[in-house]
Amino acid sequence: MTTTPAFTPPLPDAALFDIGEWPIVYARFPELGEADRVQRTLRSLDAVVDQRQRFVIVWTPASHDHDDEPHEDERQSMVWLKARKGELREWCAGYVYVTTDPALRALLTSRFVTVSKLLPFPKLLADDRDDARCQALALLGE
Repeated sequence: MTTTPAFTPPLPDAALFDIGEWPIVYARFPELGEADRVQRTLRSLDAVVDQRQRFVIVWTPASHDHDDEPHEDERQSMVWLKARKGELREWCAGYVYVTTDPALRALLTSRFVTVSKLLPFPKLLADDRDDARCQALALLGE
């Protein structure tokens, strides 16, 4: 039987990150109009990475394309990523993106190659939450 390690506060933003199955984290990218969305996401990612335990994030994409992100939001995200990439590489066992949209799946797959240079862990696609959970467990070796 596997025991789930405790998640030590501060906790991620519960509206964006579900840690109920830690070390699997179910997260959603916030929509463009959501208040303080970038800082909420980055603080939540800090909380996850600061656990210093292997984890997988199951992402639900936002309805907008990454290329639609405002420049300042993208800049803040890149500053965070550059500062935390070593820890993210060490502790993140992978990302799983949940989508059945063929165009989004193709777009994500094409971006995985570019992103893998910065974040070399696996990036996978899932049809639904159950599929994502199975893939996350496999990435964690469970």
